[in-house]
Amino acid sequence: MSASIFSENYKIANFQTGIHGKVTLQFLIDSFIQVSEDESVGLSVGIDDVQETGVTWIVVQQDLHINRLPKANERVRIETQATAHTNYFAKRVYRIYDHADHLLVDVNSLWVMMDLKTRKMVKINEAMTKPFGSEHVKRLPRLTKIPGLIGPAEWEMTYPVLFSDIDFNGHVSNTHYVGWMTNTLPFEFLRDYLPTEFSIKYVDEVRYGDQVTSQAQLLTADRTPVTIHQITVGDQIRATAQIKWTKITPKKAEE
Repeated sequence: MSASIFSENYKIANFQTGIHGKVTLQFLIDSFIQVSEDESVGLSVGIDDVQETGVTWIVVQQDLHINRLPKANERVRIETQATAHTNYFAKRVYRIYDHADHLLVDVNSLWVMMDLKTRKMVKINEAMTKPFGSEHVKRLPRLTKIPGLIGPAEWEMTYPVLFSDIDFNGHVSNTHYVGWMTNTLPFEFLRDYLPTEFSIKYVDEVRYGDQVTSQAQLLTADRTPVTIHQITVGDQIRATAQIKWTKITPKKAEE
């Protein structure tokens, strides 16, 4: 039996968009994660239900392929499917469509279960995957291999971790990493380019009181440049990412 597909209609709010009038990467990820949580709650395996067993779901990597970013006030349909899992890793996909059923964003993500006391990865509890119809498999396809920085970073910013950054798992919400990464790039670059692919790997937790450093580097420089990113606390890497961009014109930015 294949995993069930769950979908919800969603309206992009003005506050979720940036200078181009399109949803930011951070809010885009927030929106589709919320849809999978809505599915989980409906199946009685939401965050509260899972955490009562002493564990929680943690996302370890997300790969986004972006055909077009949704605009402010645009109504979209977000689909999600918990497709398969091994003993320790689970794959969930997301798809975002416009009103004419054109695919806007396609996402693959990889998840693990973490023990809330030890903060270590543990074997997946089958009771938490069965309601979705997720298939147990021996292995899952690998997601994007993200390169590390080559030499010194071109851009760097430091951010304090505030109480408002902390989520229900007791650590920094994953989408804050995305904001730290993109905000490290120059204004002119973010004005002239939009992301077409985004891959992020979450290596370790960031907690309240930490001081994080966001570093970025231009890997290729043309009309479709690639930037690579890393978040560190001290000398420890907490997350890495790769973003592919496309140069836009003012007219295209409004489309």
